[in-house]
Amino acid sequence: MYAFYDGFGLPVKLTFSPEEYRNHQAGHVLIFAFYQGKLLFTRHRTRGVELPGGKVEAGENSLAAAVREVYEETGAILEGIERIGQYTIDDSMRKDIYIARVAQYTNQPSGSDVLATIVFEDIPRDVKGNQEFSRILQDDVYPLALERALRHPFAGSQPS
Repeated sequence: MYAFYDGFGLPVKLTFSPEEYRNHQAGHVLIFAFYQGKLLFTRHRTRGVELPGGKVEAGENSLAAAVREVYEETGAILEGIERIGQYTIDDSMRKDIYIARVAQYTNQPSGSDVLATIVFEDIPRDVKGNQEFSRILQDDVYPLALERALRHPFAGSQPS
């Protein structure tokens, strides 16, 4: 378990241990979606560059929300997805972290808050202090989860 403070001074707890998050329902999701070895990002209308993600809607679980959010925000259809972690902010907001392999990618986001999908030639690793990136990626969750995601087979695999 990792514990630190985010940019707003709120306590964050991050875990990659299924034993610690298995029985905790999350209300939000964050997805590391890989297409041909590259990570899909979105450009949010007001927040800047961030990973696909959002709220779990009524009647859906976090897995369904992750699949939906990736499609809405990037136009990508997933062929594999796996929960790799979970974090809480101020013991009130809980987010499941997923890694996914993209089967098809059209770069046609349908979400109203997303301006575009962005695919960097090299995956950005250190985004702290970079004003182009959303504050959501400015704490330690992004680099710690990215490190974990890059070791997963989805990060380097091609769609089948």
